[in-house]
Amino acid sequence: MTGWAALQPWVRARLYLTAVSLTSAFLLLGYKAYTLQVREAGRLRDLAEDQYLRDIELPARRGRILDRNGRELAASVEVDSVYANPRQVEAGPGSEAAATALARTLGMEKKELLSRLRSRRYFAWLKRHILPEEARAVRALGLPGVYLTKEPRRYYPGRALAGLVVGWAGLDGHGLEGLELRYDKDLRGSPAEVQGLRDALGREVLPLGLGDATAQSGHDLVTTIDSFIQYRLERALEDGVTQHRARAGSAIALDVQTGEILALASVPAVDPNHPKSPTSHPDAKGQGTRNRPVTDPYEPGSTMKTFTMAGALEAHVVTPDDHWFCENGKFQIGPAVIHDAERIGNATTTQVLAQSSNICTAKIARRLGRERLDAVLRRFGFAAPTGVDLPGERAGLLRPVRRWGEVELATISFGQGMTATQLQIAAGYAALANGGVWVRPHVVRRVVDERGSVVETPLEKHRVIEERTAHTVREMLHAVTLKGGTGQKLAIPGYPAAGKTGTAQKVDPVTRRYSAEKWVSSFVGFAPYQAPRLLIMVTVEEPADTHLGGAVAGPIWHDVMVDALRYLGVTPTEELKPVAGSTSTPVMAVAGARSGDAARPPTGTAAIEAVASAADGDEGPREGGAIDEDAGGEAGREIPDFTGMSIGEALELARRLRLPVEVSGSGRAISQSPGPGPAEEGVSCQIHFAPSG
Repeated sequence: MTGWAALQPWVRARLYLTAVSLTSAFLLLGYKAYTLQVREAGRLRDLAEDQYLRDIELPARRGRILDRNGRELAASVEVDSVYANPRQVEAGPGSEAAATALARTLGMEKKELLSRLRSRRYFAWLKRHILPEEARAVRALGLPGVYLTKEPRRYYPGRALAGLVVGWAGLDGHGLEGLELRYDKDLRGSPAEVQGLRDALGREVLPLGLGDATAQSGHDLVTTIDSFIQYRLERALEDGVTQHRARAGSAIALDVQTGEILALASVPAVDPNHPKSPTSHPDAKGQGTRNRPVTDPYEPGSTMKTFTMAGALEAHVVTPDDHWFCENGKFQIGPAVIHDAERIGNATTTQVLAQSSNICTAKIARRLGRERLDAVLRRFGFAAPTGVDLPGERAGLLRPVRRWGEVELATISFGQGMTATQLQIAAGYAALANGGVWVRPHVVRRVVDERGSVVETPLEKHRVIEERTAHTVREMLHAVTLKGGTGQKLAIPGYPAAGKTGTAQKVDPVTRRYSAEKWVSSFVGFAPYQAPRLLIMVTVEEPADTHLGGAVAGPIWHDVMVDALRYLGVTPTEELKPVAGSTSTPVMAVAGARSGDAARPPTGTAAIEAVASAADGDEGPREGGAIDEDAGGEAGREIPDFTGMSIGEALELARRLRLPVEVSGSGRAISQSPGPGPAEEGVSCQIHFAPSG
């Protein structure tokens, strides 16, 4: 026997077994190869990429926040941040030595740095958003495993200017307060992601191209804020709070026709670059920084009497000339006794508002009735948010009308026993100034994307009272600033105003009763009252000396309103009379105004023409608007009032007068040295423009 048959049976068995084993092994190997290369290919590829590929997130440029004139209130800049690969640090100088060197350079605790450097991770932040000198010092150390990278940082050029309105963003670029929070989605944009290679220690060794994150940039916000009016309001408010040693203060400026918030101020203020450090006078520090006109409801007091009057006039239950007896300052309603600040006898409805009688306001409310008073207050927006585009707005409190008794009807009519925010009150007065049409107050005018496409903020408005009623109420509010009114010292030369004082007791949180020492003083008004352009409301909390609204909040309102009207170029509606003995028209006064008050001329071209015309002895600009180049010779030359002018306007006027000037800052002129008056030979006028940022 030969061949296969000659083999022993046990040998043939072994060969069979070997052949089967090899065949099975190849089949299993083939199946495994199929599994790895086909069935599990996607999953295994992802696992591999997780080891050597790293997603690199490129943060988008956060959109800017601008004022209405294009001035930056918030912007983003590239700054250095320090990070480390702890494993490389341990392999190099060691975490102890690295922490010692970095602690001195970065001004950090060595213990904190050690905990980060001794991590077993491949990445750890050491300090973000460092100063340029710190970045240079870190580079000079040359520590292995310690690196610098660029990150966008939010920067607020105006510092505390409109700080609580703008808000601020955190280290991660997400908005935390104010507009930064409310419009975070628009401002943030979408970060771009690219992939890069990394080695076994996690180091990036071959980025696959960083791409372009520009297309993902956030949108810009163009706000309604006017930096000049904001600056002026903030400074005046802070000065007033300091002068009266008050706990806090807040103020708002509104365009009555559009609902645009031109300024919104709170004391204590805050610098968004350093949000944990309030920037205000010492007495206000520690009292809390928040956007008070939006977030703080309070019992408004006498400013609410205007809405009671509006409701009564609208319901035709009173007329401005009706006569009332105000009980000489003391009147009992049910179990309560109501007092007036001064003894008032007989008064017309107009005088009741002008002299701010609680007693006669309660009598008018009784004639109106609780249902109609409740309805008119709610139409004006009380007990509901205004819908302003800022976070944290409160609605205030107006109890259900079924729970009003005789006393509640009386107290609510003059602003006690209910709460409202300053923004609600200002919006209500703006509706009266706007012919009875309520417009939603707002801070953002438009949103502009990276391609320049614009999304405008639509006006939301509705009528709350008839136009003739609004006109009548404006006339009555004008009487407040006339002789005998609570705001008679607040008249503005050339611009007849309308307004209302407010003085309200605060509830003592301990006794739960009205405090005899804690008051809220306020004044709200608009001008010119015949054709209102601007409304300003000022509130001062817990002044230490006097607490009357006309004496505490009124002067702040007056000073800002005067400057704002000049700045806006609003034409005076009363005839201005030159000051006796003066040959220059810029310094003017109105007959019957307070001693020392003076109205400045309109800004811009009108101011230049007024000076040129005065030099020619004309009543107004010459035909065709021509200006005499020789106006303002050396003899008798006077320095005009530059306040409110732009740099271009001020320089043009100075050129016409051949007056040497020096300018600083940007925006609108807020001060000058020397002031208006005779010009000394060889002396230049220094003009400061603000806000200087």
